[in-house]
Amino acid sequence: MAFYALNSIGVISDMLDPRSNKDQLKFYLKENESEILVLFDACYFKIKEIISETNIQKVILVTKEVVKRLKFIPSTFEVEEEVTYVYSCPKCGAMIRPEKEFPLIKGSIATPSLVAGIMNAKYVNGMPLARQEREFARYDLNLSTKTMANWIISCADRYLGLLYGQMKEEFLKSRYIHCDETRIQVIDEPDQKGSSQNWMWVYLTDRYSEAPQMVLFDYERTRAGYHPVNFLGDTFHGYLTCDGYQAYNGLNDSITVTGCFTHARRRFDAALTALKKDFTKEQLKETIAYQAMTRIGILYKVEELIKDKTAEERYQERQKQSRPVVDALFEWLHSMEDSVDRSSLIGDAILYALNQETYLRRYLEDGHLSIDNNSAERAIKNFAVGRRNWLFSKSIHGADASAVVYSITETALLNGLKPYLYLTYVLDQLRWMGPFPE
Repeated sequence: MAFYALNSIGVISDMLDPRSNKDQLKFYLKENESEILVLFDACYFKIKEIISETNIQKVILVTKEVVKRLKFIPSTFEVEEEVTYVYSCPKCGAMIRPEKEFPLIKGSIATPSLVAGIMNAKYVNGMPLARQEREFARYDLNLSTKTMANWIISCADRYLGLLYGQMKEEFLKSRYIHCDETRIQVIDEPDQKGSSQNWMWVYLTDRYSEAPQMVLFDYERTRAGYHPVNFLGDTFHGYLTCDGYQAYNGLNDSITVTGCFTHARRRFDAALTALKKDFTKEQLKETIAYQAMTRIGILYKVEELIKDKTAEERYQERQKQSRPVVDALFEWLHSMEDSVDRSSLIGDAILYALNQETYLRRYLEDGHLSIDNNSAERAIKNFAVGRRNWLFSKSIHGADASAVVYSITETALLNGLKPYLYLTYVLDQLRWMGPFPE
């Protein structure tokens, strides 16, 4: 074990081995007492003993320094054993067998923590089942993609589907919701080509809704407008915020559609981007696209300032600050309606905004409403990331199961919960309902 003595300028003066050079170390300490500032080694008690023999008091413990480093521990698997003892009556031969714990899936090794881990990896972290299979194999665990897919479908149908139903029932009581849709490919969808696109519809309540925040995914074969009509039924009455997709205009009369200023802004941004290669910064500021984005930017600045206020306060501030800007914006756009080139990017942006004017203005009517549909787009983000990895769903049952699991995990994230822990808890609690059906 080596000892180091530092001199007054912080340079190592010597290196000694106390096991073979104890006398030399004593001599060094006596001769260089005035130079020694620090003496250190892993073997502190050996030093203390030597120093005490030399009667030198210069070296003292000043403080303890702790350095923390992060170490990665790979996933581990443990086998749970359930042991039951079976008894028989020596006289009549009757058997006494205690009831066993309800399995998550009959005849399976699956546990709530294992299935939750698989779901979390796929639906939260975007890791396809085939990639999980390879990762498990590295730890000598043989779990096939098919087995994991069957577990997900079974648990979504038996357990999580019940929670999904309760969530939907509560969701439809809200008066302020968002809706959006995104593509998904389902291979075994009957009577369609393998390259056909199907759709995942997304419904949610946001922080302005004054209702439990949740996200509900719903798989449908097409993008037809009757799907949101069927999903919302006659129960929901209130405002629905969405993009400019025309299908939403066919909803029940009890539903008022509100627009999304983000979608309007994107078209002006596309027009401005196309001009950047030919215009200077000063010239860009004179363009219609730049001025439109500036006006819309003022509306978002107001929203940033009032985001933490009550619904009534937001309504009042919007009337005072936002409404004059909105009125001026559309008056300005209407003045260019007849003269703009409708085939150009700026023409498309102006006409889109004017066509959506009624819906874009509606957020001014109620402080519970959002200026855009960004909440729905954020809810779709994890789905979109995962889709780039797992690419498609094999079956309709798989797509329906994905809709249920995404609803649970995204709702957990929206409420600040950890999806893995929440899924584990839910599956563990619901499995006590009784044996898994045949």
